[in-house]
Amino acid sequence: MFLNLLLPLFLSWSTLFASEPAQLTGQEVLEKMHKKYAGKFDPYFTFDQTAILYKSPTDSSKQVWHEAIAFPGKLVIKFEDFAAGNGAIYAQDSQFVFKDNVLQNRRRRVHELLVLAFDVYHQPVSRSVAQLQEAGIDLTKAFATTWQGKKVYVVGVTSLNQNASHFIIDQKNLWLLKTVRQVGQNQSVVDVKGYQHVQGNWIATDLTFTNNGQPVMHELYYNMKFPKSLPQVMFMVEGFKTARW
Repeated sequence: MFLNLLLPLFLSWSTLFASEPAQLTGQEVLEKMHKKYAGKFDPYFTFDQTAILYKSPTDSSKQVWHEAIAFPGKLVIKFEDFAAGNGAIYAQDSQFVFKDNVLQNRRRRVHELLVLAFDVYHQPVSRSVAQLQEAGIDLTKAFATTWQGKKVYVVGVTSLNQNASHFIIDQKNLWLLKTVRQVGQNQSVVDVKGYQHVQGNWIATDLTFTNNGQPVMHELYYNMKFPKSLPQVMFMVEGFKTARW
């Protein structure tokens, strides 16, 4: 009888002093991603893609883009014909745009898709954290949930209904499924699908870009290769004109 009287008191004490479950953070998700694949992917990657560009949901055109990446953080794109000299370089957290082999503009731009799909596995977590914070993602906010039938981590918001920049990571495979960039009322989304195991590397091959719910571009990757090396000058302004792969 005495024990029965004390039991509620013991339970209330245990509830009072029980430690709260640790809140998940974006940095912890990045650490999980890095730990799973660090040193397991090749550092150089080239591929072609069919880029379907939308003027409206019913009006689109196709281009062929050629891309080369040196991880972490270096990407060069040539649109259509290599010799035409149209394309872009992403390096040093900046974007360089070219037309007719002439640099048109340069601006500071963290390419969060490049960071989350590739660089996170090739660079220190602290570097990825700094880049994503600069891109406007609040890494103090993260939670685990189920999304489109998959267990996922969501980083950057406390609810999927919140309009703020965030990204979604597959819990099991620890790879990217979606990025959302929110600037004021403007929302740009990239859905990442079609993962294929190519020469020991997991690569997403089907990316859909939308802006405020309207399709902007659909990328389909093919001719994927992992060369032993790529010349670093390819990823510099002075090397854009002659870059080939």
